[in-house]
Amino acid sequence: MLPIGERTFEVRGVPHTHYWVKVGPVVVVEAVRADGRRLLVRQYRAALDRRTLEFPAGHCEPGESPEAAARRELEEETGHVATEMRHLFRFEPAPGYTDEVIHAFRAEGLRHTTTSFDPGEDIEVVAWTPAEIEAAATAGQLTDGKSLLLWLADRASFRATS
Repeated sequence: MLPIGERTFEVRGVPHTHYWVKVGPVVVVEAVRADGRRLLVRQYRAALDRRTLEFPAGHCEPGESPEAAARRELEEETGHVATEMRHLFRFEPAPGYTDEVIHAFRAEGLRHTTTSFDPGEDIEVVAWTPAEIEAAATAGQLTDGKSLLLWLADRASFRATS
């Protein structure tokens, strides 16, 4: 079970108690190969009872910085390490019911190593072109919120520099 937080506060002099799901910091990584293809993962998500297409992502361990978590998750899930890891932005996906904060990164200078899946992970790594990712997003095959936001940020950045 996920831990639940509780906080009592006053609104116009009346006390209210609010509960939320404690998730903590999470990272998502857009890993860009030298040929421009991006690494994505397909993995089973029990809450949806299906495999999803996502950028590599995961929770920060206690005391672990977001960058260190991004590097760890990239290697664990895709079997790649990066010489460059740039923090792009952070966002709060659902502040009404969770304390989750997601840090988005872009990884470049990739070198292949080996994967190290967590117990229970069943991951397939794919390397797609930007056109393939765009087609998947348009067709409703890329539906993970953090991955979609990271992809939209990538597209906006590309347009701004073109």
